[in-house]
Amino acid sequence: MKKRNSEENKQKKKETLAKSNKKKRTSDSFTKRKKKSKGSIQKKKIQRRKQILRDTILTAVITLLMTVVIGSFFFKVITVQGFGMIPTLRNGDILLVQKNNEFQRFDLAVFVNEKNKTQVRRIIGLPGEKIAYKEDILYVNDQPIDEKFIVDEVNESQRNGKNFTEDFTSEDLTSTKIIPDGYYLVLGDNRSYATDSRVYGLISLENMIGKIYS
Repeated sequence: MKKRNSEENKQKKKETLAKSNKKKRTSDSFTKRKKKSKGSIQKKKIQRRKQILRDTILTAVITLLMTVVIGSFFFKVITVQGFGMIPTLRNGDILLVQKNNEFQRFDLAVFVNEKNKTQVRRIIGLPGEKIAYKEDILYVNDQPIDEKFIVDEVNESQRNGKNFTEDFTSEDLTSTKIIPDGYYLVLGDNRSYATDSRVYGLISLENMIGKIYS
């Protein structure tokens, strides 16, 4: 009887141990699957973040390239050389030029001069106009026009007994009394020292690049 009970107890222990081992294996397997699942999810999150970062960088680069390419059709960056536009512009100033072929009086125009150099000067005379300077006064078709951008310079020059802009007419620069179609008369704001239409004549529309963007 005791022997039988002993065998039964051993059998129960074996069954209990087997159940315990089975539970442990099941628990270990679940834990491994859980860890594997967490690792897989974490890995996917990292991959997704990397993909988002790559897409963001790629989009930014494409946008920048498109902006540069498209902008080159409408704008140009130049550096001022010389002192002909003082005090408005100074040597070394970096300017953004808006490319176009429509100009108004007193626009700061950017063009290629007779020496094939890019230059900035102020538009004074438009096609079809008669221009004249007399005693520092600008006349357009015989009507006086104020040049407010050089008032201080004109006053200072006259206090010293000199005209800031020497007397001349558009007829002095062309064979006709008026400025021909497709041409512009340009002057530097630093009238006493600037090389402009008084030196190299009128500027054709074909040589115009644009005007200073503001």
